[in-house]
Amino acid sequence: MSITVGVDLGGTHMQVGVLDESRQIIGRSSGKTHPERGAPAVLDAVATHIELAMREAGVKKVRAIGLAAPGAVDHEQGIVIDAPNLDWKDLPAAHVLEERMGTPVLLDNDVNAAVYAEQRLGAGRGHDNLLGVWIGTGIGGGLILNGSIYHGQRQTAGEIGHVIIDPHNPERRRELEHQCSRTAIARDIKEAIRAGQASSLQEFADKNGQIPSSEIAKALAQGDAVAKRIVGEACGKIGSVVGSIVTLLSLGRVVVGGGLVEDAGLAIVEPIERAVRAACWPEALRSIEVVPTKLGANAGLIGAALLAAERMDTGT
Repeated sequence: MSITVGVDLGGTHMQVGVLDESRQIIGRSSGKTHPERGAPAVLDAVATHIELAMREAGVKKVRAIGLAAPGAVDHEQGIVIDAPNLDWKDLPAAHVLEERMGTPVLLDNDVNAAVYAEQRLGAGRGHDNLLGVWIGTGIGGGLILNGSIYHGQRQTAGEIGHVIIDPHNPERRRELEHQCSRTAIARDIKEAIRAGQASSLQEFADKNGQIPSSEIAKALAQGDAVAKRIVGEACGKIGSVVGSIVTLLSLGRVVVGGGLVEDAGLAIVEPIERAVRAACWPEALRSIEVVPTKLGANAGLIGAALLAAERMDTGT
């Protein structure tokens, strides 16, 4: 593997890393995504962070750039089909960035990239059949089957956040990520506080924007009743859906990541694991391991860089 760049582009933040031949990060840069500024501005910011990371790494040329983007993507064509958290549809993101950088750009879904990195180097190592669930602005998923990312017929497999769990709810309340993402958890905590329930997160109730994952984690550690109830309900729903997927595919391990897991750790992972084990069938599957990310916030950018290097090597 020669020097490559990995870009983890999320709905809220982006991270860029330069990986050397030994898969070590030798330069990095990060910043806010600001999707409200539009796709051209976001991709300009990505390019700027790539340049900053390369400068830190002391390199002027890299072999390839891996771009990991949220939402449904066609990795073969380099198109972001639908990224709700960026408000992108049918955007040829790889081509646009490649034109700007003068370097091959290879696109995949952000959680696909993160789960690929975990399977190669992290919490999924040694497991050829693996599900990853990332809890952040939305909820993303990635599947490794028989040692490779499973993209599916239309290249969009793994989108667990868009599984409908309450079809009779109003729009924007039907899907898993509508109810269980960090965004949804923060919304529900605010609504509970405004309804008169006491919480250590009171200061956020009347503010615009998100409650940071770190603050939700702190509230959980302090035993905040509102946070514990709402997070517990969300983890139960996530676990039920994951348990159904474990039943369907007979998986042996699930890796859970994203900002909320990185900050709250086992307070998120353990209730998800209990719900997964309660939901899956047959009983032999109830030994399923649900583990936190090992690579943490670096998983997406590492996976993007690894995928770019692999696809340059194989020509796929």
